[in-house]
Amino acid sequence: MKKHSLILLSFLLLSACSNAPQQTSNNLTLGLVQSSVTKGANQVEITKVLGAPNIISKDKQGNETWVYDRISTQRKSNSMGGFGFGAIGSWMGAGGGSRSSDTSSSKSLTVIITFDDNKNVLDYAYQGLEF
Repeated sequence: MKKHSLILLSFLLLSACSNAPQQTSNNLTLGLVQSSVTKGANQVEITKVLGAPNIISKDKQGNETWVYDRISTQRKSNSMGGFGFGAIGSWMGAGGGSRSSDTSSSKSLTVIITFDDNKNVLDYAYQGLEF
């Protein structure tokens, strides 16, 4: 029984010291695409930087095509509360009020990368929109 407990304790200590697997960032930006996608880059390099594509297909010439399509929405809420004193005519008054505003913006980035038979970038295109 002691031997099994020692093995289990050793396993727990070793697994606690191991590094967690790295996750690819889902923050695909136009700057990242412009700096990393170049003609001649291979699929491994592209995957390391951009992560997995949303769609993989083949074009009419049989070249593999990867499509990255990301949409992000950002919401911003502002609220302002206050308490004030005021005089209207001969009446003195005190009151409070509040204002709030909500804004949202969306961004869309589509990247299309075509690879040759050697798995190197043959051509690429991208489009970024803000609305």
